[in-house]
Amino acid sequence: MLCGDPPPDPAVKSRQLDLALAAAIFVAAAGFFASFQPWTRPVILDAATWDYMAIETSRGLIPYRDVFIHKTPGSALLGAAAAWVGSALGFEPVFSAHTLFLFFGALAPVLLFAICRRAGIERGAAVAAAIALLAYDEWSVAALEGCRPKVPTTLFGLAAMLAAERGRAIPASLFGGISVLCWQPGVAFLVGAWVTLVRNGERRVPRLLGMALVSLIPAALLLGWLAAHGALDDFIDQAVLFNLHYIEDKARTPLGTLKALARSIGDWNDLELLLAPAATAGLWLTRRGSHVRKAVPRLPRSIVVSGCLYGAMTFVSYQSWPDAILLGPIVASVLGIGLYSLLSLRLAATTAAAVATLVLTLAAIPDTRPKFHPVVDFATQRERYRELAAGLGPDDRVIGVSVPEFFIHTSRRNGWKWPYLWFGVDEFAAAEYENGFEGLLSDLEADPPAMMLVARLWAGPQRGRFEEWAAERYNVRTVKIFPHFRRPLRVYRLRS
Repeated sequence: MLCGDPPPDPAVKSRQLDLALAAAIFVAAAGFFASFQPWTRPVILDAATWDYMAIETSRGLIPYRDVFIHKTPGSALLGAAAAWVGSALGFEPVFSAHTLFLFFGALAPVLLFAICRRAGIERGAAVAAAIALLAYDEWSVAALEGCRPKVPTTLFGLAAMLAAERGRAIPASLFGGISVLCWQPGVAFLVGAWVTLVRNGERRVPRLLGMALVSLIPAALLLGWLAAHGALDDFIDQAVLFNLHYIEDKARTPLGTLKALARSIGDWNDLELLLAPAATAGLWLTRRGSHVRKAVPRLPRSIVVSGCLYGAMTFVSYQSWPDAILLGPIVASVLGIGLYSLLSLRLAATTAAAVATLVLTLAAIPDTRPKFHPVVDFATQRERYRELAAGLGPDDRVIGVSVPEFFIHTSRRNGWKWPYLWFGVDEFAAAEYENGFEGLLSDLEADPPAMMLVARLWAGPQRGRFEEWAAERYNVRTVKIFPHFRRPLRVYRLRS
């Protein structure tokens, strides 16, 4: 520094350091996901259903009108945009869509770090929280698997809460509205953002009304687009009325939800299970001793509100581990900030940050379970499904139930609008016909598919009636193709 130059502004230096750390977190997260060779991974189950919808939407499919969806369609639309761009550039559409979601997976820890810093969390604790999100299996697996709706729901929710921490009401409301457009429970993040804005002094009624209106812009654009394509009534039936009926008839009991949550938590690796109580203890101990410490890391208000609200929502309907993805921000905040807090009781801040980051990095290193390392690669899976399609003409009708992998690998569109028929979807489908399920079968008989594929969870009386009908017209065999090993595919080929 030259004589007479003003000393560096500490606030500027602090922001520069935060920006450097944010960039380092993104690079580390991108490298973490790249280590799994994501473009060689097979497509799989629910994530593949959304991959299929993204690819076909990029080719002209209209959600709800042409395919049943009980969630809001933001994930399919985002994936469709990526698939369209990739296809125009000569890339595999499904890989292009996956690339966007891997970007989301790497960006989310950066947003969590930024939220923590804007909320006044110490730098070391904020870094630890970001790394903890990568150590949260549900987040990492979801980002690797493809177009899961809960990934952009969480990402745009974090963007909304960061804008709220910065006092930006309009962007916060807009990002929150996009989060809801990706999956309805994204409203938890929107509320978390709004509570933060109100607590920080945003209480003028015109501004609050403006925030509410801005949050509705994404939904208004979607509804207008659906109406223009004749899909608005289908949207209301599927994304609203079906879910109300499902919650009323088939949602778990509170005890069942607790058991399902316990199974999800029990699937964490051993290090994560050990860290959870230690981190919780760290938060409790530092709060008790806050009168003797200059700075005590606290969880950001927006993260706490959104996490608690979504936690309550899980008792309305929680099925399996993907429903825990939206808990990622609060779980990561507790793990990262809590572990740093515990270590800082005895260690200097820099040392506590280094140890917490190291431990959480070790927790993020995956084990050998198939969810991280699938037993087959994309090319092998594609070969098997194309073998299954041998003998079909390019215009032959094929329908599939819970077999999106077949349609992705053969570049075919499902011959009807029902990608799955479990959890009451078969009853919902039957209600579209005057004669119920018999009408659905009559529709199949009027234009008999050359091949039908059925997999996974469809059971009950409608499945039994389907099997009776198919046995009179189709030759049936079972086939094991990844990921349909434990419950093999049933393959129906129309008799000559």
